[in-house]
Amino acid sequence: MPEADARCPRFAECMGAYRCSDAKRPCSTCIRSHSYAAAHAPPGADLPPHPECTFDETSDPQPPETPDSPKDRFERLETRINELEALLQEKEHGSNSRSQSVSLNGFQDSSAFLTDLLTNGKNHNSSFSLNGHPEANGFHSGSSLDNLAGAAALGMDLSNLSIFGDPFNPSSSPPSDVGMELMIPAWPKNLPTNPFLRHLVEAFFTFTPSATRMFHVPTFLASLTLLPTHPKFPMPAILHAMCALGSMYTASVDPTPSPPALPSYCADVDGGPALLMKESGSFGDQQIRAAKEAMETAMRTSADLFSVLQAHIIVSLWYWYNARWSEACLAFATSLRYAVPCGLNACPPFDSISSSDMSRSSVIPPATNVVEDETRRNTFWVAYMMERHFAAVNNFAMMLDDEDIAQMLPVRGSEFENGILVPPNERQWSYQPDVITNHLEDQTDSFVLHVKATLLLSKVKVFNSRYKVKRHLGDPAMQPDPAGIPEMPGPNWVQAAPAFVELDRLISAFKQSLPTKLRDPLYTGVLDVELFTALSTIHFATIILHEGHARIGRPACISSCRVLASARAILNLLHEAYSTSHNLALLGVFPMVCWFVAGRILIRFLKAAIEANSEDHINTLKNEVDFIRSVITGIGASVPHAQHYGRMLDHYLGDVCGKHYVTPVSPPPSRSRDSSSGSTSLDSSPEGLHGLQGHVLGLAGLDQ
Repeated sequence: MPEADARCPRFAECMGAYRCSDAKRPCSTCIRSHSYAAAHAPPGADLPPHPECTFDETSDPQPPETPDSPKDRFERLETRINELEALLQEKEHGSNSRSQSVSLNGFQDSSAFLTDLLTNGKNHNSSFSLNGHPEANGFHSGSSLDNLAGAAALGMDLSNLSIFGDPFNPSSSPPSDVGMELMIPAWPKNLPTNPFLRHLVEAFFTFTPSATRMFHVPTFLASLTLLPTHPKFPMPAILHAMCALGSMYTASVDPTPSPPALPSYCADVDGGPALLMKESGSFGDQQIRAAKEAMETAMRTSADLFSVLQAHIIVSLWYWYNARWSEACLAFATSLRYAVPCGLNACPPFDSISSSDMSRSSVIPPATNVVEDETRRNTFWVAYMMERHFAAVNNFAMMLDDEDIAQMLPVRGSEFENGILVPPNERQWSYQPDVITNHLEDQTDSFVLHVKATLLLSKVKVFNSRYKVKRHLGDPAMQPDPAGIPEMPGPNWVQAAPAFVELDRLISAFKQSLPTKLRDPLYTGVLDVELFTALSTIHFATIILHEGHARIGRPACISSCRVLASARAILNLLHEAYSTSHNLALLGVFPMVCWFVAGRILIRFLKAAIEANSEDHINTLKNEVDFIRSVITGIGASVPHAQHYGRMLDHYLGDVCGKHYVTPVSPPPSRSRDSSSGSTSLDSSPEGLHGLQGHVLGLAGLDQ
């Protein structure tokens, strides 16, 4: 045994593997230890008079440890940690490469951080998930979204993806290389990472009509460089909705499948319950579901109701693009109703005179600057136009009465972008009697005309929906003139009612009052989408006012003349747009509705020409109908909304004129703006129009 250390009175106890050499008690080791302790003890120390030998004593038996002893708990924790580490290693081994986590500590500027991160370190063939985390069971390997998102996360050049040049071109494919995963703390769940997110947002602003009026684009794009925890970072619901709609403009994301032709609520043949349409797993559907969840969360936890309104408008438009009409109907109505508690339907001083302490004009705080104030006003008008456009194609009641709107019209686009203040005394208000026909030269652009055309369309819709009730109540404006209309016998005809006559005059006055430079959507050399939609809206309003009263084939039917002229005016606008290189799928949803209605009118006249056996008129009308069918069918390859309207137009043509008239159509030949030949020619002169109308009116045509 080694010599014991005399300084340690229990050295032998610590060295229990050794045995005492003399086996006496007290042993020599304990005697030396006791002597050393007595010699060096401090004053007042209490020491035993004799050494106490503890060496070689057998310890008392210890009771068995209970299951809750610390030792057992430590062992269980270590076992669990080992299991978790094994699972993590197995998951990392199964993925293509190991993801790298990056901390934002030390980076105050998020844009500088992203630039530094995306330019350093590349780890190819890594997996990608929408929330920025690696997942082994995410999108299918090699899918277009997977590859593009990975390339975007790496910061690769996406200029070869022909997204903005020809957004609906499915031939382009993203690069196969993907990059290092980017994990940003507090990044919203299911939201694509930068710069893929920014790419979709820019596509949304570039191709969505009126998007640059709902948001101040420079301010919004700058807010994307902030950290997600920053108070000025955009609401996740808005970003999800923008991603869904922006994905429709890029060939790098698989399109959303078109819903079935029959509504999802139709019962099956056995009379059982309705078969609900299975939710699609496309990128657009995922983002819309995430947007709805984020809106519900924001409604519970945030006071920013205005941002919820903006997100709701985008979601509503996505539903309409994808022909989900039931969802779109409810969404558009909800969007416009959201604007009321925000106080956007009225502008001081034209608000309520109620003096109750509980009354408030708005649940959101006042705007802090000119840009924010105009953004709110523009957003209201966009919500108003979307709801009115959708309501015009059905018989449903509208969600906000025009008499409850006392708001200023928008300012010009250049003034909005530059944040220029235009005082109220230099602007027009929605309640003014002459707001539709009176145009301020320095405050009128295509977007303002679009708002006015929608106000006119709303008046027609209100007349159609309330005519019977008001006439029953004895409203003088709804009582037809007993003298009738000259050359149109029938004192009970609606066209003789003063309100109908006034609306017809208002539409004509609006057409004549348009500024010269705003009568042609190509006045700048580039197709003005807002002006194109505004002009189409005017002719659409004429059709829905007169179509129900048109007796095609009856002599001197004024309504027949009106609907034929409006249908051909819409067709002329379509020819103008087709003569350019502009992608007609980017004109928005409502122009497609106008084309469908114009085609429906022309089919009715085609039926009358067929019954009169007039070959010249049959060929002319058939070519015009086929041109509209070909355009809508071509757009239907990318937009489900157009696809459904193309089917309805084909069915209507077959039911009215016969199945043999539903011939296959191909895209019409391109033509310059000033040339016309063959089937694309359109005689819009008064002589050509009246010649056809005069002949067709004498035919035994359709009566509605």
